[in-house]
Amino acid sequence: MIRHRALALSVLLSAAAVIIGCGPRGPERVVVSGTVTYEGKAIADGRINFMPSEKSAVPMSGAVIKNGKYRVDAKGGVPVGTHKVEIEAYGGSPASGQILKPGARPQYLPKKFNLDSKLEITIEPGSGELTKDFELTE
Repeated sequence: MIRHRALALSVLLSAAAVIIGCGPRGPERVVVSGTVTYEGKAIADGRINFMPSEKSAVPMSGAVIKNGKYRVDAKGGVPVGTHKVEIEAYGGSPASGQILKPGARPQYLPKKFNLDSKLEITIEPGSGELTKDFELTE
């Protein structure tokens, strides 16, 4: 009886993965790299996140930004689909209105590049490695 339930559960989970489109290896991914500048200067220390849009049912991905450069290659890169891009830059004075939690680092970019970001990228199936630069200005 227990063996039949385990088999039924396994079949159900496998079917759910196929229906969702992730299959046993997950969604197709693409390595994305590039540079990030703010007001013409490379972001020395930051983070870039690729958040799936409402149209894309895939996981979030991201990478650190060091000396203006980033490379998202963990787990194979950014999943294929449309993503909102959120960028943070650390150091200096906190962005206007930013409230820091204890131990948090100040983030100096305006919300329009992170929390309220309108930056977007669409990664097409079958894409090779992709270079995407972000030149942020007020």
